[in-house]
Amino acid sequence: MPQKRWRPVARRVLVGLLLAVTGVFIVLALRGQDWSTVAGTLRGQRPGFVVTMAALAVLANAAGLIATMVSWRAMLAGVGERVSAVDAARIFYFGQLVKYVPGKVMGFLVSVEMGRAIGVPAGRMSAAWLLALVVSLLTGATVGLAAGPEVFGASSGWLLLAVLPVVAVLVRPGLVGGAATLLGRLRRRPEPSTAICGTGIRQAVVAQLLAWVIGGAHLWVLAVAMGAPPLRALPLCLGAFGLGAVAGVIAVFAPDGIGVREVVVTAALSVILPVPVAGVVALVSRVVVTLSELATAGVGLLVTAAIIRRRPATAAPAVPTAAAMGPEHTNADSPAPKKSPRKWPQANH
Repeated sequence: MPQKRWRPVARRVLVGLLLAVTGVFIVLALRGQDWSTVAGTLRGQRPGFVVTMAALAVLANAAGLIATMVSWRAMLAGVGERVSAVDAARIFYFGQLVKYVPGKVMGFLVSVEMGRAIGVPAGRMSAAWLLALVVSLLTGATVGLAAGPEVFGASSGWLLLAVLPVVAVLVRPGLVGGAATLLGRLRRRPEPSTAICGTGIRQAVVAQLLAWVIGGAHLWVLAVAMGAPPLRALPLCLGAFGLGAVAGVIAVFAPDGIGVREVVVTAALSVILPVPVAGVVALVSRVVVTLSELATAGVGLLVTAAIIRRRPATAAPAVPTAAAMGPEHTNADSPAPKKSPRKWPQANH
C-alpha cells in the first residue's frame, strides 16, 4: 500500500539513530579513562593463565546453552508436544546459527518450519517460541538480582520482591500464557492458542534458571582473570550477565543486543574493577558468547545429523513428513496420522 511504504524507511532511520546514540554514549562514558590500567592488569597475569581462563569461559557458556536447550525441549512439552532430544536439539541449535542472519523473525520462521517437518503444528511451535522467550526474560531478570547487593548496598533488600513473579509461575504456570499473549502482541507474533502443561512449564523455568547461572559463570571467569576478587565477583557477574542479556533482548533496535548488553555489564563490573578493565571484560564476553554459540551449535548439529542418518537403519521415523503423507495431510496444523507426539496429562494444566 503506497501510503505505508514510508514505514520501513522510518523504522530503519530510527534504528540507525538509536544505535548512533548508543555508540556516542559508550564513547563519552569511556573517554578520559585511564586505559593504562588494562595494560597493567594484563602484565600482572601469566599468559597461560589468561588463555586457560578464556577457554573455561567458552566451556561455561557452552554448558549454559545446553541447559537452555533442555529448557526449550521442556517448553515444547509444556504446549503438548513431546519430541525426542535429538529433534529438539536440532531445532534449537539451528536457531542459534540462524539468529546471526539479519532479520528479527528468521529464527522464529525456521523453528516453525522445522517443527512442521517432525509433525509439530505451527500454532504449537509458535506458542513454544513465545513462551520460551517469556521464561528467558523472567528468569534472566531474576538472576540479575544477584548483582543487587554490590550495586545498591544495604538498601537492596527490596529487590527480593522481584523473585515473586518466578515463584508465581512455578505455582501457577498458566500465567506464562498471559504474558506470552501480551508479548506476542507487542512483537506482532501469533498469540499462543494451545493449552499449557504445568509440568513442562515448571521444568522449563528451572532449567532456564540453571542456564543463566551456568552461562553467567563465564563472565565471572573473565573478571577473575582480569583481577576481580573471586568471592565478591561471583554474584555480581551472574547478575550482570542476566541483566545485560535481558536488556539486549528488550532493546529491539540493537541486533542481538550489541552495545546495550556491554553497557549494562560494564556499569555493573565497574563496582569492583576500573571502568576500562570492566569494558574490556564486557567486550571479551561478547566474543566468548559468540564463539561458544557458534561452536556449540555446529557440534550439536553435526551430532544430531549423525544420529538422524542412522535412524532408517534401526527404526522408521516416529512422525512422517508432510510430503510422505500425501496432499490430503498438508495442513500444518493438522495432527500427524500415525503416531503423533504424546501429550502431557491434562490434569497438570
